Amino acid sequence: MPLNGERAFEVLQREGIDALIATSTENVFYISNYWSLGKRLGCGVEAYAILPLEDSPAIVAPLNEADLLVENQTWIGDMRFYGESGVDLGEPEDPPEETALVMGLYRSASPEADGASALVKVIEDKGLTGAKIALDTSGLSPAQYEHLKSKLHGAEIVDGANLLREIRLVKTEGEVDRIKRATAITEKSMEDALEIARDEITELDLAGMYGYSVAYDGGRVTQNLIGFRERSAYPNPLPTMYEAKKRDLVRLTLGCTWDHYHSNVSRTAVIGRPLAKVQRRWEAVIAAQDAALDAVKPGAKVSDIYAAAEKELANAEVGRKPSTMGHGLGIECNEMPAISKTGEDKLLEGMVVNVDIPILELGWGGIQLEDTILVTSDGFELLTRTDRTLYLL
Repeated sequence: MPLNGERAFEVLQREGIDALIATSTENVFYISNYWSLGKRLGCGVEAYAILPLEDSPAIVAPLNEADLLVENQTWIGDMRFYGESGVDLGEPEDPPEETALVMGLYRSASPEADGASALVKVIEDKGLTGAKIALDTSGLSPAQYEHLKSKLHGAEIVDGANLLREIRLVKTEGEVDRIKRATAITEKSMEDALEIARDEITELDLAGMYGYSVAYDGGRVTQNLIGFRERSAYPNPLPTMYEAKKRDLVRLTLGCTWDHYHSNVSRTAVIGRPLAKVQRRWEAVIAAQDAALDAVKPGAKVSDIYAAAEKELANAEVGRKPSTMGHGLGIECNEMPAISKTGEDKLLEGMVVNVDIPILELGWGGIQLEDTILVTSDGFELLTRTDRTLYLL
């Protein structure tokens, strides 16, 4: 399971919290291993994971996602449902184990009318009606939040979104393995795309090859940003039929998920030989990332890491520096901490962080190098494996 249980209970005890309620797709999955498809697709679905300090956890899900609870292999045994199933139950003589488990959930369910009612029933059953509850607001609309507060009027409600962000800072071994797998898929697929890069190829050609390769290896594309020439300086170069020419810059920012955990890799290539300005700026980007990595260790302030990179970029003929030079990575692509000039956060052993150095000049082009690291007791482990080089195509 993704949940860092030891860290979660330490945070709850420190804050005097009796129960934590996750509401976003990511946070519910983090606690329970249940990924709500309806909630992710914006279908108005409610899904909750309840983590009490001194009782067993529980899940609240729509009955028509009972199959997802089985397929996701949630570790939580207390499953509460709401709504109607929309399926008929047959009488097979010897159903497959997975089908038998799904049918068992449908048969044993006593669904409530809606998600809020099911959640309140869990709170009542666990004796938490007058408790201090940390409610994750990140997966609730304002109307849903006010409705839940009115239903839980006897409890003391505090914000749980920031607590979950804090808990998720330090990754478990299972989380790191997921990120490594997602990163490996992204890098292999990136190199598959670059294999076909040449004069007159289009951005969409490369993007299509990247997407095909990711899907072939079982990942799901999350970022597929590819820009040629002056479009390489666009912050978000959505691929088009724009064709490459000799000596064009090619900037790629790519990512995918594996078991809902993200990768995020940026690389730069040149069709042919690089011009002198490209080479100078690339050397500055490498120096900036090296300086940032040299500053990585447990206890280091993110502002110090930013400052180390910023100092090297002074040699790159760049006027405007990026506002951030990296971010946390995990079940979301952009997590805490942000590597910023004024950031006060400190690195912790077990954090997964992207160190991202971009130089974007509209009208000229863009260069970027972004790698993923795991903060270790004595520094870091590089999770990206491809060469940190300017690709010459």
